[in-house]
Amino acid sequence: MQMNAVREKRRGRGRPRSNGDAGEGLVNRQMIVDLAYDQARTQSIDNVSFVQMARELGVKPGALHYHIGTKDDLASAILNRFYKGLLARLDELPSNLGWREHLTLFARTLMNCQRGHVGAAEHIQRHARFRVFQKVRDGETDYGARYLDRIFSMLRDAGFDAETAAVFYHTLALHCLSAATSANTRLEPAAHESFLTERANAYRPGEMPGLEFGLRAFARVRADDAFELGLKALLDHFEPLRRS
Repeated sequence: MQMNAVREKRRGRGRPRSNGDAGEGLVNRQMIVDLAYDQARTQSIDNVSFVQMARELGVKPGALHYHIGTKDDLASAILNRFYKGLLARLDELPSNLGWREHLTLFARTLMNCQRGHVGAAEHIQRHARFRVFQKVRDGETDYGARYLDRIFSMLRDAGFDAETAAVFYHTLALHCLSAATSANTRLEPAAHESFLTERANAYRPGEMPGLEFGLRAFARVRADDAFELGLKALLDHFEPLRRS
């Protein structure tokens, strides 16, 4: 009894016995992260279930915990995969661009990657712990850290000092995330144009002069247009702050 207790303690919390009953030999870490990453493309990472994934992979949930660990470990693995893909997209950008064109393409790439992965965008927005730095195992790369190194190096090379670069990146990242979330959750007014127009027409002329003035035009606003306008405004604002 005492020896069994010692073995349980050494195995660590959440890890099943290695006797094959949990199916740990039928799956591996990459298979699990691949499935979780794909499931999180269209839903919250919080809703990705070990039980559901185990059912799809034909194993017991303990096998997934054996390779991944906790739900926080799984969330970090998904985010690390997201940043790896984002860096690959950034590597494809032309290298002979001016600072403004380079940052413009960077922002569009970041926003589009967040738009293409609902779970990652939502997790970055709601959970500060895994916004950038990830929990990685020995020998694994923290792609979140590499991503942050990339953008700060870019801003340094663009001529910004550290303080300006910090504020610029934070503001730019919020703008990209807001635009991606607006598209993912149908927050853009154009997604509800018919409803908004109908409401504008429900009032008598002169009854709601503000609505009469602006609501129909507001109903045509698209997330992409708002993103580009905001991006230009950010670049225009920070351009004079560059070192000569």
